[in-house]
Amino acid sequence: MLRFFRSSYTIVLVVIILVGGMTWFHALLAPEELTENRYGTFLFAPMTGWFNGIPLLSICIGLVLTLLGAMMMIVVNNRLHLIDKISYLPALCYVLLVGGVPFIHQFNPASIASILLILGFIQLIESFESERLSYGYFTASLFISIATFFYQYMYLYMLVVWFAILFLRPGYWREWVFSLLGFAFPVFLAFSWYFLVEDDFTRMGVFFHDIFAIQRTIPALSVSTVAFIGISTLVGIFTFGYLLRYLGSKKIVVRNGYYILILIAIITVAMAVIVPDTLPLSWYLMVFPLSFILSSYLATVRSYRWGTIVLAVLFLGVVISQLIFLSQPF
Repeated sequence: MLRFFRSSYTIVLVVIILVGGMTWFHALLAPEELTENRYGTFLFAPMTGWFNGIPLLSICIGLVLTLLGAMMMIVVNNRLHLIDKISYLPALCYVLLVGGVPFIHQFNPASIASILLILGFIQLIESFESERLSYGYFTASLFISIATFFYQYMYLYMLVVWFAILFLRPGYWREWVFSLLGFAFPVFLAFSWYFLVEDDFTRMGVFFHDIFAIQRTIPALSVSTVAFIGISTLVGIFTFGYLLRYLGSKKIVVRNGYYILILIAIITVAMAVIVPDTLPLSWYLMVFPLSFILSSYLATVRSYRWGTIVLAVLFLGVVISQLIFLSQPF
């Protein structure tokens, strides 16, 4: 199995798309009403009204966004070479890790925010390829700012941008300015719309309150969701240890890319700890860095036996999760 998914044949990509569709099997058979997402903001909240009475549409869009995210993982690897060779493994890990948590198998704020986060990540890593002043920090911050308009706590990922400027760049002060301008630009447009067009200044106050408010509630998670996230986390820790052994031998740009991925994972864990109710949606964001950590292991491990065991655990976790939900009455 591992030999097949390690190959770069086009048939592998087709199989991954089919696997992604199969992880939505239960949701497509028995679509449920759109789950209320208290952490969707500004742009996301009005969009939920489009799916009233049409839960299947929400499920289908969620599937499309997940497959789009998986394809972007391939684009990231092809452009930034985080894995030394052409590989579809990041896409496979992405659809498996999302597929094991049925709660997020519908249109949700994290499904959009994660794609914008990936776009911002590409801009950051491309800035490491040159010692010149990079305008990518404006674009990366712009993507994070727009993501905040969909998912409440995405502004925390500005720490990633500032970490890159502070520790991984030569120290151009203008890049700090670019990052602030990039984050402020969408906010300025929103402010202008409410103040000049709708003549409702108070809406901006509500918007900022919704973004920065911290809601402490206990998440209601199924046993299968907790088990899958727990097993996947243990697998991620195991493969992360393998990555650390060889990280120092990688090129500087690739090494910096993994530093950024690790920081994204740390911020996401902190988000879930501070606001536990965001755990299912935070998992959607965690899938991005975790997919590359797992893929790096699967693509380079010399023992096919251990690599196959890790991949089999992921597949088995998704299958068990689907069987549990299929056993529930429609």
